[in-house]
Amino acid sequence: MSKSSKLCRKTSCLRSNIFCNLIDKIVKRPSLQFLGQWGYHCYEPRIYRTLAKILRKGNPDFVELLLKKTKDYVQDRSCNLALIWRTFTPVYCPSPLSGITPLLYVAQTRQSNILKILLQYGILEREKNPINIVITILLYPSRVRIMVDHELVDIQEDAKTCLVLCSRVLAAISIREIETQLSLGRRPIISNWLDYIPSTRYKDPCELLHLCRITIRAQLLTNNMLPNGIFSLLIPVRLQNYLNLEN
Repeated sequence: MSKSSKLCRKTSCLRSNIFCNLIDKIVKRPSLQFLGQWGYHCYEPRIYRTLAKILRKGNPDFVELLLKKTKDYVQDRSCNLALIWRTFTPVYCPSPLSGITPLLYVAQTRQSNILKILLQYGILEREKNPINIVITILLYPSRVRIMVDHELVDIQEDAKTCLVLCSRVLAAISIREIETQLSLGRRPIISNWLDYIPSTRYKDPCELLHLCRITIRAQLLTNNMLPNGIFSLLIPVRLQNYLNLEN
């Protein structure tokens, strides 16, 4: 059986996946996270090794399932069950002191399909300095690429999509900070990068429709209701999709 076939088979059987069952066990027994009894010697290493593999393989279905199962803990970054904030060590950076968050890893590898899911759950909006994610997407060395069946994937198109997605979440993007990095000799992965950031994010007044999206999403985020809360709003489906960053 080919790797792609195995991946499809795993994706179609998410609920019976060993990793998902492990998450279920911990979510059902939150007391394990206190007094050092969360299972560091058993559960935690297995979870983060698997999380790293999921992100490296670029499987959005597993990432979304992970967020669904642990979203109730996202607001408390110190909680062991807030997995999306916990750092892990990518295969290309073996130093245990160089752990990065899943969001930063996805930005480095320009996995637009997974970035969209993270953004829909409000992960970028929770970042203290979201411009750092935009800069990573644009300027991180392109030698880090997504591997699919041992073939290198051109990530320039994904980088463009990532910039567009970030523009759907942020009210402003500091072009000055990006230009400062460029003045230091860093090279963007796409030459016409400014074409993928609306002028209303850095020069012209922001659109009222976009400001409404930001305000509504912020309220839902405060109540930890992203993205499911969007679809309970009594508004047209087209507006629900707009709030959910679909267009």
